[in-house]
Amino acid sequence: MIVSSRSISVYKHRCFGSRDILKVFAYKDRDDPASRIFVFWNDDKKLNRQSLTSYEQRMTHHKVTRAIIVVQNQITTVAKTVIENYNKFRIEVFMEGELLVNITKHRYVPTHQVLTEKEKQALLTKYHLKETQLPRMQLSDPISRFYGLDRGQVVKIYRPSETAGKYVTYRVVL
Repeated sequence: MIVSSRSISVYKHRCFGSRDILKVFAYKDRDDPASRIFVFWNDDKKLNRQSLTSYEQRMTHHKVTRAIIVVQNQITTVAKTVIENYNKFRIEVFMEGELLVNITKHRYVPTHQVLTEKEKQALLTKYHLKETQLPRMQLSDPISRFYGLDRGQVVKIYRPSETAGKYVTYRVVL
């Protein structure tokens, strides 16, 4: 029996319906608009401008400023440019394949803890440092994307050490 990708997608659509039912709306604090986030599962083969417009309308209606869009294959260059130029929204795009494995549970990835602003200031004061003197982590780093970090946030990293047992280091997101 030969099965084509078209027949699989038709089968998935008939059995499971649209991926839109997988949409998630979550928040930490109901009254804080900054803590709200949408997770959209894109139905199209490529994420395009039309899909972004519909997501933008939903986010505006619900007063949400952050979103994660999960795409099946690719993102068009126009959509990528639009996402990068958004001022009022923070949108992150993940391929489905990137979400198959929880990278924080991998045995070679050390434990990461995101510091609060208060903890960050205490760290800088304790060691008499400026933020620019901390080791850097790119915004595009997989751990940074996993935790949805913003520029300027600091991560405390616990690494195993043969001599000390546990080695702690800090990185700032740039």
